[in-house]
Amino acid sequence: MSLRKLPLWARSAINSEQNDQTTTSTDMHDCTKKLIVETPLWARSAINSKQNDQTTTSTDEPPKKRLRSNYAFPTEEKKEPNVQIEYLPLIDYTGVIEYYTTLPDMAFCCDQLMEMVVQQSSTTDQDIPIAFDLEWPVSFKTGPGRTALMQLCATPDRCILLQVSCLKRLPAALLELLYHPRVVLHGVNIKNDFHKLARDFPEVDADRLIARYVDLSQWYNQLNGFTVRWSLARLVEKVLKQRICKDKRVRMSQWNVLPLSAEQKLYAAIDVYIGQELYLNLAEKQRQQENVDNHIPEEGDAAVDLKNVHQQTADVAQETLSNCNNNPKL
Repeated sequence: MSLRKLPLWARSAINSEQNDQTTTSTDMHDCTKKLIVETPLWARSAINSKQNDQTTTSTDEPPKKRLRSNYAFPTEEKKEPNVQIEYLPLIDYTGVIEYYTTLPDMAFCCDQLMEMVVQQSSTTDQDIPIAFDLEWPVSFKTGPGRTALMQLCATPDRCILLQVSCLKRLPAALLELLYHPRVVLHGVNIKNDFHKLARDFPEVDADRLIARYVDLSQWYNQLNGFTVRWSLARLVEKVLKQRICKDKRVRMSQWNVLPLSAEQKLYAAIDVYIGQELYLNLAEKQRQQENVDNHIPEEGDAAVDLKNVHQQTADVAQETLSNCNNNPKL
């Protein structure tokens, strides 16, 4: 709305407000000018130079943003190269798989293993390793079921599968084999398997089995100075450069339903077969490390060897001198 259309009292109020603003700005300008005039010369030059520096800095560089106190600049993380697992060969087991479902057959098989253990015990002082593993059905509604299958492997070319789900008690020959003082049961994370077996079969003493078992993952960590928690599949990939086919359809199958399928038998046999291969590989590596540690010569041995060298050198010199004296042409 223009001033012409405003009433007289409104136009006079606007004019008086504008005059007051003009007077105020003029007074402030006069005060500032008076302050600058009254300021000493050395102070006015310092103020002018500071204003010039600020103007130059503001025009040359962009304004800096204030960073948070907990801000950290991103650093490049070193990532380990990913191992192409799909290029590793699958484990191909071609040995014998013995599958027993009755108590007499299991007892007879365990008696044969005991004979082998006794025979080896008489010929060697080393422990007798036997790969050990268990399988049981798992239901998402009821949880883990009763132990269904026990796998044993004493030699890489023979795997034994015992269908214990159809038994009320384990055969005495099997317990005698597991408790034998020269037998070393081994596997990866099988300590819980011993407790599981003891819960399902009260005649089993889990503490007695745990006292002499060997965890392959812990053994590998001790030999290499690692603290990694290994699974059987990862340990096989690391040590043997092979790959286990962990088919979930077979792994989560009904292990208590008789008879087992060919896929189930092969899956169960490979678990203990590859465990036995791992044990033999780690035992050989430990033997090599012990040989290297024991091969360090002692000071006494070095002195004896140096004395022998000096004696051999003196004998050669004496023989040469005698030949020269006996030769008339020299």
